[in-house]
Amino acid sequence: MNLTSKKLLILITAMLAGVALVTSCSKESGVQGSKQQKGKEKGPSKERMTVFSPAEKTTFKVVRNGQHATLDWSLSATGGKCERIHILRNLTGTDKNKRWVAVLTPDTTKFTDEMPDEHAYWYWLRLFGKDNKFQEIGPVRVVPDMAGPTAYAKREDKYKATISRTDDLAVIKWDFAGDEYKTIEIARYPRAVTEPFRGNNEGSVLVSMEKKSQYTDSLPNPYSEYWYWFRITLKSGAIHYKGPIKADYVRR
Repeated sequence: MNLTSKKLLILITAMLAGVALVTSCSKESGVQGSKQQKGKEKGPSKERMTVFSPAEKTTFKVVRNGQHATLDWSLSATGGKCERIHILRNLTGTDKNKRWVAVLTPDTTKFTDEMPDEHAYWYWLRLFGKDNKFQEIGPVRVVPDMAGPTAYAKREDKYKATISRTDDLAVIKWDFAGDEYKTIEIARYPRAVTEPFRGNNEGSVLVSMEKKSQYTDSLPNPYSEYWYWFRITLKSGAIHYKGPIKADYVRR
């Protein structure tokens, strides 16, 4: 091979190598761009991630006076507007078995709860924003009443209710005179549950505004036993419970 042919071969090889390099870089860039685009598509948008939350400048305290616990709070909300406030309570301070004790307007800053006994209790504020998103503040513990339960009145004793049944029907009668009510909810369970109204309308039978009335409930199974609970929401926002009440056959 002469010198001219060698030069020509070297030139062609260099040109081919350059083309291959450019093509390779182009493909790599395209692959990286595609991966980056897919990553953007899969990532959650900030708008969907936004939830209602309180600012750091939030105070929440509870003071006991015998059977009553006075809750005071100050909220400085950011990230969304508070639509309503729920107060929850339990005996343990854990997330299980929280019971609603009040549903309040967003401008409320104080509430007095009537506790059922002398034991220590734990309280939460649940702040609801738009789309039913919420943030909880707490728990805050209230100390036990060292004086004991002697002077404690049972709120549910003032609510009169009876439930009688046949195989197929239960007749529910109630007389809750003496308070102003927002709603009276009734739920039915096939066992004597201790924590009713757990969500998803479980066991829901009726919602009424009548303080004295009756209702006939169709029973799904004539061979099963049934227990009923009332959840009584006052116009003040306070919530009280009565139950469980067993539906018993009428004695003849």
